[in-house]
Amino acid sequence: MAKLRIRAYNVLFGDAILISFSEKDEKGSDVNRNILIDVGNLSRIGGSSEVFPPVIENILEVLSGNPLDLYIMTHEHMDHVKGLLSANNMLFKKKGEPLSEKLKTRYTWLTGSAEKNYYEKHPDAKKKKLAFDEAYKRIDGYINAAKATPEGIPKTIDNLWLNNNYSEKLLLDNSTSTADCVDYIRSLSLPENTFYVYRGFDLGDHHPFGEAKIEIWAPEEDTSDYYPAHRLAPMALGVTNPSEESKTDRPTLTEILPPAGVYAGAFYRLLRTRRRCYDNLLAIDKAANNTSIVFCLEWHGLKLLFTGDAEEDSWEIMNNKGVLKQVNFLKTSHHGSVNGTPKDRILEKILPKVKPDDKPRKSLLSTYPEIGNKKEEVYDNVPDGATVDIIRERSELYEVHKKNPGEYLDIIFEVEE
Repeated sequence: MAKLRIRAYNVLFGDAILISFSEKDEKGSDVNRNILIDVGNLSRIGGSSEVFPPVIENILEVLSGNPLDLYIMTHEHMDHVKGLLSANNMLFKKKGEPLSEKLKTRYTWLTGSAEKNYYEKHPDAKKKKLAFDEAYKRIDGYINAAKATPEGIPKTIDNLWLNNNYSEKLLLDNSTSTADCVDYIRSLSLPENTFYVYRGFDLGDHHPFGEAKIEIWAPEEDTSDYYPAHRLAPMALGVTNPSEESKTDRPTLTEILPPAGVYAGAFYRLLRTRRRCYDNLLAIDKAANNTSIVFCLEWHGLKLLFTGDAEEDSWEIMNNKGVLKQVNFLKTSHHGSVNGTPKDRILEKILPKVKPDDKPRKSLLSTYPEIGNKKEEVYDNVPDGATVDIIRERSELYEVHKKNPGEYLDIIFEVEE
C-alpha cells in the first residue's frame, strides 16, 4: 500500500500543514516527499508564537535530516507566514543553528504578487493596491488614536488591523512583521529555486516531483480583480497626526462638528457610520486572501485541494476559467468562514452532495473558535457554523482546533500500488 499523510498542526488562529507521501523517482526508486504549506497565526490570539517551536521540532523530526522538498506560502497574512521566522528567533537563532539550514528547503513557492517588483510589472494592480494601502494608512492612524480613548476599539477590528499590517513591528511578537516574515521565506531556498506562482505559471522543473502532479488553480497573474475600488467606503475618521514639535508619537482623535445648517443628529449618525472602518478593513483583508495560492495535488488518482484563504472572488474566477474538478480532499478555506467556502453551484463541482464513487472524501478545518470556555471573536462569524455543517455533510471533517495548541492531527490516504 502507498500512503499519503496530511499533518495539520494546531497553531491557534492560523495554518500549518505538512504533506508527506512516497513516489517513484526518475530511476524507479521509492522516495519520500514532504511539502510544507504556511506556518503562521494571528498575534495576540490565545498564546501567540509559543506554539511554533514544538510544531517546527516535529516537522524536523519528520524530515529526519532530509531536505524539505517544497515550501508553499499561500499569501501575505500573518496567520500564514509568521511561524518560521518566529520559531527561528525563539529557538534556533540563539543556538547559532539557523532553522533554514535545518530545513534545507529545495524549492519555495510564494504567491505571485509577493514578488518584489510585481506591481511595477502590473500597473493596473498597482493602482488599485495603492488605493487600498492609502485606506489602510488612514485606518491605522484612527485605530492608534482610538486605542488611547476609554472606548478603545472592538477586538474584531483590532484583529483585522493586525493581520493586514504589512510593515509595522508587532510589539508582543518578538519584533517580527509581515514583511520580515515574507523576506525570511524568500531566503529558504536558493534564489534560482524560489518562484512566484499563479494560475498559468509554467511549473516545469520548478519542483522535484515525478509521479505526483500539481495544478495551480489560483490566483490570477494579474490581481487587479481582487481589488475592486467600489468596495472602499467613504471615511471621515477625524484624526490629527502629531507634529514634529509634539511630544507624542500617537495620533489623536479630533472633534468633528456639523456644518452650519446641517441637522446634528443626522450628521453624527453619518459620522459614526464613516468611523466604522470595519468594512474597509474587511475589503483589504479579502483582497489579500484572494491572492492565495490554490493548488490541487494529484497522487495515485486522488486529488487533494489546498486553498489558503481564497474567498468568493477567487472561487468565481476559478469557476469561470474552468479549472474546478471533483476532489477527494478539501482544505476548508479561510478557517471556516462563510466567504471562504464557495456557493453550492461551485462547491458541487469539487465536493458533490452525491458521492460518485467509493473513493474517500475528507476535509480539514483549521480555525480557532474559543479561548478555554470563553468565546473569543477573532473575525466576525469565523468559523461559521452553517458553513462547517455544509462541509461536514459532504465529507469526513477533521478539526485540528480540537487538539491542544502545538499538537497535530493526521489525515491518511492509502491506495494499492
